[in-house]
Amino acid sequence: MINAVLIDDEPKNVKVLKGMLEEFCPQVHLTGEADNSRSGKKLILEKKPELVFLDIEMPYGNGFDLLNDLMPIDFEVIFVTAHDEYMLQALQFSAVDYLMKPVDEDRLKEAVQRVEARLKGKRSSRQTET
Repeated sequence: MINAVLIDDEPKNVKVLKGMLEEFCPQVHLTGEADNSRSGKKLILEKKPELVFLDIEMPYGNGFDLLNDLMPIDFEVIFVTAHDEYMLQALQFSAVDYLMKPVDEDRLKEAVQRVEARLKGKRSSRQTET
């Protein structure tokens, strides 16, 4: 199970993505939602998710501002946005994926599978270190 949070200021998009995750990615457990950068930061600090689904353009700062405030980040990020011009910035944060709205179900499943692989690699690395 992957504990995740969803940060997006558009209620319709939150509803659609939640439905897609429930239907196509049952290994993802959403532990919370936020609708802006400020409440998103608070949510991440409280829930300590393994995965964050993050919009870019939001009130009180964008998704990149949020990630900069939390550096170093210890969770995986999948950007979910309607803005394609931020893709290079997303790569600087080692984002797992950059999904364009409306989200394609196959791309969502692939992104979650990459998160699973990264998390498995991190867990194996920690076990080796121990």
